[in-house]
Amino acid sequence: MKLEDYDLIFSDVDGVLMKDGDPIEGNLSVIRRLIRAGKRVILITNNSGFSRVLLSRQLSAMGVEIPPTDIVTSGVAAAVYLKDRLKVRDAFVVGEEGLVEELRARGIRVLSQEEVKESTPESVVVGLDRFCTYEKLSLAMHSIMMGAKFVVTNMDRLWPSKKGFKLGAGALASSIIFSLRREPDFVAGKPNPWIIEAARSSLGIDGEGKMIMIGDQLEIDVRMGKELGIDTLLVLTGVSKQEDIKGSSIKPDVVVQDLTHLYDEA
Repeated sequence: MKLEDYDLIFSDVDGVLMKDGDPIEGNLSVIRRLIRAGKRVILITNNSGFSRVLLSRQLSAMGVEIPPTDIVTSGVAAAVYLKDRLKVRDAFVVGEEGLVEELRARGIRVLSQEEVKESTPESVVVGLDRFCTYEKLSLAMHSIMMGAKFVVTNMDRLWPSKKGFKLGAGALASSIIFSLRREPDFVAGKPNPWIIEAARSSLGIDGEGKMIMIGDQLEIDVRMGKELGIDTLLVLTGVSKQEDIKGSSIKPDVVVQDLTHLYDEA
């Protein structure tokens, strides 16, 4: 396999390009080379916590130039669904600033905890929230019980950090799922191909050309690539490990320890 042979390269961020903000240098070196060669790299991430502008700046400081317009987060996908499909006017958010920013950018009013105590929001959006409290989760659960639409950015179990793994957005959403004994109305992020469909027009993707999905999770990145009918590449720098592949029905087209294994001169 040669990544240079692909017209469009989709890549995850956490577990592929960085861990908890720290660069995964081997993988970054290959992505730099691809961009210098004129290849288009689009980042597709389930991490709704960060702003696309800030992520673009962070990667630029690492020598990887990817514009915010070529970054799609699960926060983007959730915001587009709420605005275009559900047509809601407000939301209570269990999530961080990146998710709040995407909702506000689409004219959706983000309600405070005090406002939600007084009246039921039209929707509740649950994403990665490293500052989540019991009170916030309880308010979200109660709002859904009272009729608010229940939208989740993604159902990732784990979030790779430099000190191991932390709870993913799916772990927070699962507390509400368990409490109410009901599934979300919609999960916007990977492996749902909606995350790409939601941004297809802004990305200018026409579906033509050879495409590949690079990721670190079998159930998330590789599954979505398979559903899209494109090639898949699993790197073992994040969540999924070699032993996970043996016991899974999801088989990536290529597995490497890191992306440098695909280049002699990376």
